[in-house]
Amino acid sequence: MSDVLNPFDRAEFLKNSGWSNATESSVGEDWSQRKIFRIERNHRTAILMHAVPDDDPRATPGHALKDFVAISNYIRDIECSAPEVYAQDLRKGLLLVEDFGHDVFADTIVSQPSVQMDLYGLATKTLIHLYHKTESVAVEIPDYFKGHIHKGRSRVVDWYMPAVLERPNPDGMTDDFLAVLASIEKKLPPVRRRFLHADYHLGNLMWLPARNGIQQTGLVDFQGALIGPAPYDLVNLLDDARRIVPEDIREYCLNKFYQELKSEDAESFQAWYPVLACHFHCRVIGQAIKLAVLNNKTRLMDLIPILRHHLRRDLEHPVLAPLKDWFRDVGVDFSVKTPINLEKAAHFIRPDAS
Repeated sequence: MSDVLNPFDRAEFLKNSGWSNATESSVGEDWSQRKIFRIERNHRTAILMHAVPDDDPRATPGHALKDFVAISNYIRDIECSAPEVYAQDLRKGLLLVEDFGHDVFADTIVSQPSVQMDLYGLATKTLIHLYHKTESVAVEIPDYFKGHIHKGRSRVVDWYMPAVLERPNPDGMTDDFLAVLASIEKKLPPVRRRFLHADYHLGNLMWLPARNGIQQTGLVDFQGALIGPAPYDLVNLLDDARRIVPEDIREYCLNKFYQELKSEDAESFQAWYPVLACHFHCRVIGQAIKLAVLNNKTRLMDLIPILRHHLRRDLEHPVLAPLKDWFRDVGVDFSVKTPINLEKAAHFIRPDAS
């Protein structure tokens, strides 16, 4: 990474953007290879993003900076809060954008537990606004069902299953899993399609109390946005891979969303919600193993107990009974607190694992 994200490129970019001699402090990295810095000059701040250039083969799918620019403009056009882009050099993977401050929803509910219900409610209202505003989507973004997120639902089979069973998967195991899901989805009503942030959780929402209404929700990290099944973002929020949302808050937000839908839309939304939750958790629990085995990135391993909890809940929904039976038949029990030996797991992963 150091040979790609050259600090001299950042200095030159800031100089050309009118921010020479600004101080730079690291805000951190995300799951891609992007680095984020807070820039300060003359009591003014901005956020500097430095990523592998979009056309570099090492770039992370779904994290193109050019998409961040286009989607930021679109989000602000539909009356939501996204950072304004001040300057860009996409050839070198650099963006300078508006600083939304320090009040991340995830941190705020820890420091001020009394506002947890309010912030989840605000995040839900924002999704309701997006639902109504994006029946047609005026920005070019990928299709959920054709992209890497949807494809990743099979990672529970490709990566998690051999890791916990400590044996390689037999031929056809992934195809069998996908066939069961397809049989379930075939019986569902058509799903409503909308703009999806695609990573809509409290860590990607900024609290902007000086603004009004849903514009108090600052959206960030949306460059992987998709057009796809409407419930997916609410799944990310209320069945978050990082935490177990209190049941009263989860039910309040679900009901609040359903009340804003036409009856036929509510039927579709409620039918697809548990299936998309299962997709999501199957992808992330496998992704945790994949990143740990291939890249020695083990921070997602701490989420395994939460993801097992979510999958147990998902599979109790009647619509997913065939998948619950399938997992039972292949020997995967998400209630078992099996420790995962990553060194051993690496030997059981098939070469065709996705």
